[in-house]
Amino acid sequence: MFPLFLILIFSFFVFYSIKVMIIRSHDLYALSFLVLFMYTVFTQIAYVMFPELLDNLNVYYGSQLFYSYWTFMFFSFVFSFLIYIKYTPVYSNTYKYRVAKTKKNYGQYLFFLITLFFYLILSFYFKLNRSNFGYSLGEDSGVSQWFGIGFSLFTVCTLILYTIFRNKYNRSSLRRFSFLIFIVCILFVLQVLVATGARSGILYFFIAISLYELSPINYVLRYKKKKILMFTLIGFCLINILMMIYSIRGKSKDEINFNSIINYSEDTSKSDDVDLSEAILLQDYFAPSYLLFMSMHHNVIDPVETIKSNLANSLVQIKYPLLSHTVTSKAGYRFTRSEGWGYHLFVEGYNAVGWWGIIYNAILWNLGMALFYKFSRSNNREFNRVFLCIITLYLIAIMRGGQSYSFIKTSWMFLLPSLALLLSANNLKLVKFKKNRNV
Repeated sequence: MFPLFLILIFSFFVFYSIKVMIIRSHDLYALSFLVLFMYTVFTQIAYVMFPELLDNLNVYYGSQLFYSYWTFMFFSFVFSFLIYIKYTPVYSNTYKYRVAKTKKNYGQYLFFLITLFFYLILSFYFKLNRSNFGYSLGEDSGVSQWFGIGFSLFTVCTLILYTIFRNKYNRSSLRRFSFLIFIVCILFVLQVLVATGARSGILYFFIAISLYELSPINYVLRYKKKKILMFTLIGFCLINILMMIYSIRGKSKDEINFNSIINYSEDTSKSDDVDLSEAILLQDYFAPSYLLFMSMHHNVIDPVETIKSNLANSLVQIKYPLLSHTVTSKAGYRFTRSEGWGYHLFVEGYNAVGWWGIIYNAILWNLGMALFYKFSRSNNREFNRVFLCIITLYLIAIMRGGQSYSFIKTSWMFLLPSLALLLSANNLKLVKFKKNRNV
C-alpha cells in the first residue's frame, strides 16, 4: 500500500505543476510534463502491482528498488519544476525574432509547390517500396532514411495546411483550397502511418491539432468548455482506432491498410485476450522509463559514454549506439536502432552522473524546453500559435524516447526547415533577431 501512496503523491505534485504551467500560459511546458509523467506512472504501477509477470520476463529486481526509482524520478520532476518557476518568466510581450509581411504572394505559391513536390516523391517511393513498410520506419526496415526525413517535413506541411484553413482572417478561396490539399495530404500521411503501425505518429498529429484549437488552454477552460468536450470525445474514438492498429500490426506488411481497420474484428487481431497486467505491460508507455530500473540494478553510470552518444547522435549517418542500447545490453538484451525499449528523458541523468542526475535532468529539461520555446517567440501571435503545434509533433517523441541530443538535432534538422515553411506559407519574411516589445 505504501508504494501506491507514493505514486499518488507523485501524481498530485505533477498535476499541480501542470496547473501552474497552464495558468502561466506555458502550454508546451505543461504538455511536456504530462508526457514525462505518463511514461513513468504506468511503469511504477506495473512494477508494484504485477511483479510476477515482470519476474517471468526476467526484469524484476525486487521490491526495494522501487523506492530508489521513485525517489530519483520524483525529485527530477521537483527540481525541474523549481528551476522552471525561477527562470521561466510568465507570458509577456517580449519576442526573440521579428517577422513581417512580404509585398507579393510568391512565398505562399512556393509553399504549395514544395508540398506538392513532397507528395509526389514520397507517394511514388511508398508505392514502389510498399513491401518494405512494416512495423516502424527504422534503418533495418529497408526504407531510406531520407524518406523518413522527408515524410516528417511533409507532415509539417500538412499541419500548416490545416492552420491556413482554420485561420478565419485568410481569404475564403485560400481557405477552401488549403482544405482540399489538406485532405489529400492527411490521407497519405495516415496511409503511411497505418502501414507502419505507427500509432504514436497519428496521436502526435491529433495532439498538435488539439493544441492549435485549444490553446491557450487557460482561456479555453474558462470560456469554451464545449470545445474541450468535443476534442475529448474525438480523442476516445481515436484511442479505439489506435488499439485496432496495435492489434493488426502483426499481420503481413501488405495487409496493413485502411481496409484492415474498416474490416477489423476480434478474430483478425494478432493476439488472444490478455488480462489487465499484460495489457499494461505490452503498451509503449511502460518500457521507456523501465530502463531506470535496469540502470540502477546493473549500476549503468557512464558519463563519457553519455557524452559520446549525445554528440554522435546529434549528427546524421553516425550509427553510434544509443544509451537505451547501452543499458539493455547490460541486462542481456540486444536490439537494432529501430527496436528497443524506448528511452525516458529522465533516465539519462542517472546514466550520466548517477544520483546527481536529478539536478542534471532538471537543468537539461529546462534548457531544452527554453530552446524549443524560443522558436515560437516571434512578434506574430498566429505564427507563434502554429509553431507551438509544429513543436508538439516532435516534443512528445523526445520526452518518451529521446536523449538530450534530440533537442539539438530536432532544432536544426526539423524546426529550422519548419520555420522556413511556415514563413513561406504565410507570406512572411524574417526581419531580425532581437528582443523587443509589442507582439
